[in-house]
Amino acid sequence: MTDSLEIEQLLERVNNAWAHGPTEGMVETIGACFDEAMVIAGGPEVQVRGRGRVQCATSYASFLRICTLHECGFDPPAIEVTGPTAVAVCGWRMTFEHEGRIHRESGRDIFVFSKATGRWLAVWRAMLGR
Repeated sequence: MTDSLEIEQLLERVNNAWAHGPTEGMVETIGACFDEAMVIAGGPEVQVRGRGRVQCATSYASFLRICTLHECGFDPPAIEVTGPTAVAVCGWRMTFEHEGRIHRESGRDIFVFSKATGRWLAVWRAMLGR
């Protein structure tokens, strides 16, 4: 299996886990794709929103506890591999409900992966709105 394919499958596993459920086991499924030092950043200033495998994986389930996801789609990722480091950029769009209001958002995720442990794991994610 090529490195790019392995990374694409990791992204599919993460996205399918939170977008299609079930919520049982979601944190474990997503967490298995993250390095122990995983960081998630987002917002206009790309501020850190989560640190560590468990906190970052839990953030996906936390979103679903307060929002109802109506639809979600992902573009095929653009992946660049350089030695033991890779970057993947993936567009997304979703419609969700929060506190009785419908929200439609789109943006891009930028993931950084490392193969320091012999397998690819996400070490950083930035969520960028459009």
